[in-house]
Amino acid sequence: MKKLKVVLAAFISVCVLLAAASCTEASAAPKLSAKKLTLTVGSAKTLSLSGTTKKVSFKVVSGKKVLKLTAKTKTSVKITALKKGSAKVKAVLGKKSYTCDVTVKAKSAAKNLTLTANGKSFTLKLNSSAAAKKLRSMLPLTLTMNELNGNEKYYYTDTEFPGTEKTFSTINSGDLMVFGGNCLVLFYDKIEGSPYEYISLGKLTSTKGLKAALGAGNVKIIIK
Repeated sequence: MKKLKVVLAAFISVCVLLAAASCTEASAAPKLSAKKLTLTVGSAKTLSLSGTTKKVSFKVVSGKKVLKLTAKTKTSVKITALKKGSAKVKAVLGKKSYTCDVTVKAKSAAKNLTLTANGKSFTLKLNSSAAAKKLRSMLPLTLTMNELNGNEKYYYTDTEFPGTEKTFSTINSGDLMVFGGNCLVLFYDKIEGSPYEYISLGKLTSTKGLKAALGAGNVKIIIK
């Protein structure tokens, strides 16, 4: 009789455990990690469907030029933003489907920089060239620039800037350029018909007081 009670208790315990497991499984219904996503062009996020071990099919049902799906696993996918717009990504599990609305925003415009000489600050606006992006990656910079020709200051860096050099019919005060692939040149006077070739990085938005701030000799320049 005692043995029967032990067997019966063990049986009841197993039934309770199975019932609990069944309830847990039932409560863990498949769920999409996000119903809405906001990305900027070039960024990426992972979308996944939890509550299942079965293979999930992911597909873009609208806005196929806006994003792409990569790095697919059994239950997740990587969404990479390609261009500004909106799209819908659907996760299909058996007969059920789950939709995520994706909004892709344009990249924010790069912020202007500050160039300081002898305590006077100027706003430096870089262009979109690869060389300008390289300079931005080097910031902040503190340079002692040398005087040359009464119209420019220069500094040889240890960095080779990308891009193709060319001649400029006019070089204006405030232009920041690269000479010889690795020499930063800041002009503080206008030059017409220079025979030398440069890569343009950008320019100061205002040159009022620039010549006085740079002085006649070498000068310490801070760019940040």
